[in-house]
Amino acid sequence: MTARPAARAARHTPTARTGKPTVRRRTGPSGHAHPANRRRHDQRTSGERLADRVTAVFGSWRFIVIQTVIVCAWISLNLFAVAERWDPYPFILLNLVFSTQAAYAAPLILLSQNRQADTDRIHAEHDYHVNQRALRYLMVLHEQAHGADCGCVELAEPVQE
Repeated sequence: MTARPAARAARHTPTARTGKPTVRRRTGPSGHAHPANRRRHDQRTSGERLADRVTAVFGSWRFIVIQTVIVCAWISLNLFAVAERWDPYPFILLNLVFSTQAAYAAPLILLSQNRQADTDRIHAEHDYHVNQRALRYLMVLHEQAHGADCGCVELAEPVQE
């Protein structure tokens, strides 16, 4: 592969094509621009990473299908096996396995939900700041179009009940 000449390469940059300066976004070390993504991906503790992995497994169709196959095989082998029944009919051992699984899964799922709530809060705060900035730009544009003494903005205020 040959290198392009500098003049040709310059034509293909966004600045040379549009004539406008390129806007560089502030990003974290891994390239995430949104603060919620930086918090969720760059600043996680090892416990948070573990909780996310476990809940990703527990919440997948693959896990549900595999667990269903295992439970059906467990029950079938214990109902129809003549010689070695390690867990007869009330399936107490199977119940113990499910209880243990639930005891470990529930707190990990709650941890992951708390992390999602934090991410949603950061998204909401970021959206609020973006909306406030957009509103300020609109107010300036409206003032430039209608003049400083225009009363349109006061008419557009929400009605107080």
